[in-house]
Amino acid sequence: MIRFFRSLFPSRWVVLVLLFLLIRLPLLFFGLPATLTELHHVLLGERLQAGFTMYQDVYDTTAPLTAGLYKWLDAFFGKSYLAHRLVALFLTLYQAFLLNFIFNRNQVHPQKSFLPALFYLVFSSVFFELDVLSPLLFGHTFVLLGVYSLTAISKDGSNAQRLFKAGFMLGLAALCYLPFIWFLVLGFFAIIYFASSAVRSTLLLITGFVFPFSVAITYFLYQDSLMPFLELGLAWSWQFKFTFVLPIVQVLKVGSIPLGVLALALITLPLVNLGLNYQARFLQFMLIWLIVTGLVLVSGHDGSAKGLILFMPIIAYFGVFLFTQWTGKKVLINEVFFLVLLAGALFMRFNPLGLVYSTLGIQPELIQVSDLPKYQQVKDERLLVLGSDLNYYQQNSLGSPFLRWDLAQPYFGHLAKYDALFTIYQDLRKAPPTYIIDQQGLMPELQYKLPALFNRYERLENGLVYKRVR
Repeated sequence: MIRFFRSLFPSRWVVLVLLFLLIRLPLLFFGLPATLTELHHVLLGERLQAGFTMYQDVYDTTAPLTAGLYKWLDAFFGKSYLAHRLVALFLTLYQAFLLNFIFNRNQVHPQKSFLPALFYLVFSSVFFELDVLSPLLFGHTFVLLGVYSLTAISKDGSNAQRLFKAGFMLGLAALCYLPFIWFLVLGFFAIIYFASSAVRSTLLLITGFVFPFSVAITYFLYQDSLMPFLELGLAWSWQFKFTFVLPIVQVLKVGSIPLGVLALALITLPLVNLGLNYQARFLQFMLIWLIVTGLVLVSGHDGSAKGLILFMPIIAYFGVFLFTQWTGKKVLINEVFFLVLLAGALFMRFNPLGLVYSTLGIQPELIQVSDLPKYQQVKDERLLVLGSDLNYYQQNSLGSPFLRWDLAQPYFGHLAKYDALFTIYQDLRKAPPTYIIDQQGLMPELQYKLPALFNRYERLENGLVYKRVR
């Protein structure tokens, strides 16, 4: 298989697309479990499509461009997980071939091939959580478009348009996932390696990067929600509060195959013989990319397997050296090794009889939506869940700005303060939810302190559910 994709015949990319679809589509249509992250995304898109303003009417830290994508997906497809997954599939395929084109155009490897795209597509399918249309995946597309412009600049001084475009793309990436701002560092090193007039080039890059942010700030200013945007959309991301959806050990186990390939490639890197001076500079560029990727992951707030997508360009680059170092009669080693890795990736993805979960110690309820909707008596209603369990929203919609419980804590966690009570009242009085799920046992206190709003609800069956009756 390695020998087959080392050729640039057009039939290779057709076979590569078919291989990718064979890996992705079976679970996509027949067995891919919905994740809590996806539920969060569709709830956000549904709320925004209903006419509410991001950050002002929805307390969430999703970056504005990603939130806009979810809104338009809800407008066209409704509350559809399949639509999200198909868009994610297309973006992954596009990223793989774009990266392959960047490598081949710049001749960063001794031989042009489809191997980078092969590694990108196979290893990005190792775990079903990588199929999620996450801010990381969406923003990563603009990162690669920025790298496309950065690596095309030349020494002839005609780089103004490309440098501005590169900065613009990196700015769009940051508006999809704010920690992508670290890729400006990669842009600065690209200027050092591939451009001339460092000061002028740097100013062009920064100007392009700032432009999308100026447009976003202007938009939220006219929406009368500039302060919420600055607080939740920008400032909150730099609080460095890290939450592991899965324990870090399990994330490393899930990524053991692609990360193992990267480790082996880096270990054998001294054996690589780079002929052109440009190839040596590009090697240094990719090592800096690896460092920037680590900074992005550390700056993020969601420790899960989705972050593995950031390593795919690096694995695709160094993997080519790993799987092409054997020549002559030893070439069979490359083929056997890759087929073993491919079999391991397929085993991990298709998870036969739950063996992977039990072996890795993964608890499905940490990342998957529960099989049976909680409190099935409530369906197609507007809810407020006083707690962190999103499963109640499976068959319902968000009926308040409080999508994330950690962002609601400054209000519901301080009911002795007048400002907190006033904010709750203002947020709920115009369009109160039909049902309230009281996981935290706050309703008695809320009914006592805000009777005009919460005395309209009656408790059902002495449980956690309160229904609005007037």
